[in-house]
This record gives sequence, structure tokens and C-alpha cells, in this order.
Amino acid sequence: MTLMPAKTSSAITINASLPHVFQTAAAMDPCALIQDHGPLPGIVNCQGHTEPWSAIGQQRKHTLSDNSSVNEELTAFELDEHYAYRVTDFTGPFAALIDQANGEWRFTAVSPATTRVVWTYSFTPKRKLAAPAVWFIVKLLWPGYLGSALARVKQKAENENRNL
Repeated sequence: MTLMPAKTSSAITINASLPHVFQTAAAMDPCALIQDHGPLPGIVNCQGHTEPWSAIGQQRKHTLSDNSSVNEELTAFELDEHYAYRVTDFTGPFAALIDQANGEWRFTAVSPATTRVVWTYSFTPKRKLAAPAVWFIVKLLWPGYLGSALARVKQKAENENRNL
């Protein structure tokens, strides 16, 4: 029996062109993007594919600040539109709770110099008993985690845009 994933999204508007924002997000160092947020760990090391996301099948392994790790694989990629990835092989506290997670970034031009980014995550619980804990993490903790990372993308893209 497949359990229903718990899903959340966060969005931000960035004052830079869509191609620039897309490239900034796809190329951002995971350690700079995903930092500790409340009880959620940040990425402290990335192995494997360390270049900008650009092709389906690219993989990398992240070590997190709580000494756990996850594997990430790019599952969709449309230049200047969206990319998606699957996160598997959780270790640490999430290993007992989560079977897999899926992340997707969508980019929309609001104007020639403004871009809206929506980042959606869905987590599939490992077992039915884990579903309430997964729901709590995804609905109450994860939006702030995503929002703080999107704020870092915004800051980087807008700072670079000023220097273009």
C-alpha cells in the first residue's frame, strides 16, 4: 500500500530576469542554499554532481549538520521552466519516518525583470504510523526551511543582477 505524501510549497518573487534566477538557483552551492533552520539540519557536504543541475539523472549525496545523509537525483529538467529531484536513502532521524521526498522548483516570469519561484516538496512516509510525524514536519517546519533557502536565492540573484 502506497501512503499519501505530505506536501508543502513556498514561493518568492525575485527582482531579476527568469533566465538569471533559474541559473542562480540551479547553480547554487547546496551548502549555501540549505542551512540549519530550527530543528532541521543544513547541508554541510556535497559529493557527486557539484556543477549546476542540467540533466536528468545527475546525482549527489548530501551530508547534513546532524551527521545524517541523503541521496538526491535530478528527475526532470526544463531550462528556464522547472527542475525536480527525488531524495532517498535517508539516514539519521528521518530514516524511520520517510521513504522518499520529491522537490520541484518552478519559475515564472512576472515581467522581464521579475521572476516568481515556487518550490514544492512532498514526503512519502515509510509506514502509516510515521504519517503524523511526517505531516507535522512538512506542514509546520518545512515551509520556513524552504522560505529561508529561497531568501538566500533571492539575495544572491538580486545582488548578482545589480552587478550585471
